[in-house]
Amino acid sequence: MSNSKRYTVGLALAFLSATAAADLPQSSILTRYGVTSDQLPKPAVTEPANPIEEKSRFQLQPEQPRVTVRLGDGKQPEKTGNISIDRSMQQELERCQRMQEQLIRRGGQYISCDNSIPGFTEPPAIVH
Repeated sequence: MSNSKRYTVGLALAFLSATAAADLPQSSILTRYGVTSDQLPKPAVTEPANPIEEKSRFQLQPEQPRVTVRLGDGKQPEKTGNISIDRSMQQELERCQRMQEQLIRRGGQYISCDNSIPGFTEPPAIVH
């Protein structure tokens, strides 16, 4: 469709909508039927009802999670008694923890520094 045809169709639609708007009555529907807004019925006044609190027959407690997710326990490596081995293990743990922090900041995958399953702990004991 060329620009002149679009312009003509747009002009015709604007003219038709202006004609239709002119045919609408300017007064409200109430005045056409001879009613004022004062004569309309008032809405019914209702008192707010107080909610009745019912005592529950059951004691609801939040469900305990089956798995607790945790990032690093801060476990220290086992002491061997040999100062050089203990110091080496401590340095390795600190290096691993720095790597974990960097990976978490970058959105990478979690690594375990203590050779455990990442993010898994034993579920809490269920007491009846």
